[in-house]
Amino acid sequence: MFEACLTLAQNRNEAQLLAESLDALARALREWPREAWQKVNLHPTGGGLFERLLARTQPAALDTRQRELALESAEAVAAVLRVLWPDTRAHRAAEPELFVTTS
Repeated sequence: MFEACLTLAQNRNEAQLLAESLDALARALREWPREAWQKVNLHPTGGGLFERLLARTQPAALDTRQRELALESAEAVAAVLRVLWPDTRAHRAAEPELFVTTS
């Protein structure tokens, strides 16, 4: 369902944003009751990625079988994004740390 997200990332920051949004979506699919999904705005006015993902996922979230497939897909794509675009913090760990000393 979310495999198209793999082609959206142009850099690590975009990949991280997509992965975090998909993780949040997976949490919502796992934890939100049906009533919460029924209240999702299908036409979000803000430009937030998470809100857009919620709106597009709402029909699947209301169907038990599709909800499980959407959950698996969101988790899988988030994991793949993290493999394809490793977190920038991992690269920072290899850089020497600078310490400020006072006399």
